[in-house]
Amino acid sequence: MNFTSRQIEILDASKSLIGEKGIQTLTIKNLAKKMLFSEPALYRHFKDKTEIIKALLLYHREIVELGVKKIIESNNNAVCKFQEILKFKFKHIENNPELVMIIFSETSFQYDSVLSACVSSALEERVEKINSLIKSGQHEGCIRNDIDSKQIATIILGGIRTTILSWKLSNFKSSLQMDGEKLWLTFETLIKK
Repeated sequence: MNFTSRQIEILDASKSLIGEKGIQTLTIKNLAKKMLFSEPALYRHFKDKTEIIKALLLYHREIVELGVKKIIESNNNAVCKFQEILKFKFKHIENNPELVMIIFSETSFQYDSVLSACVSSALEERVEKINSLIKSGQHEGCIRNDIDSKQIATIILGGIRTTILSWKLSNFKSSLQMDGEKLWLTFETLIKK
């Protein structure tokens, strides 16, 4: 998805506003005030709050997908790719802690079909990519094949989510990247053949 420089500026301000006081404070009025814009000026770039949140999700999803694509296309084996993907994702989230406020607000989105579909689609893609990488590693012989690949993917996603949630609940006091390294050592023990 292509965003204009002004839209990216609005997304950054939105992310900042969410990071300061939570997703409930993201309103067009508050955003306009933060950016010293008029509300109509914001409406020229996004039609409403839902479109801004969706754009935020898509914008950061695109950044992560580009990074993950580079890693997947490398010549490393599946286990090394997993490790690099986890490092990349935890670093991105640690550098953008406001995203956690959005990621863990998905229950608020359940009654908004646009945001719910966006979050659901992202989750399905993540599961499929992890599952595909696990199958590739099983085929290479570096990932154990006595456990169903989808079950391994579920365990990995659950571990990632719990690690990020714990980091959020600690008020971002620990190093998410270090927590991710510890998690990786557990995953490696679990999946390596």
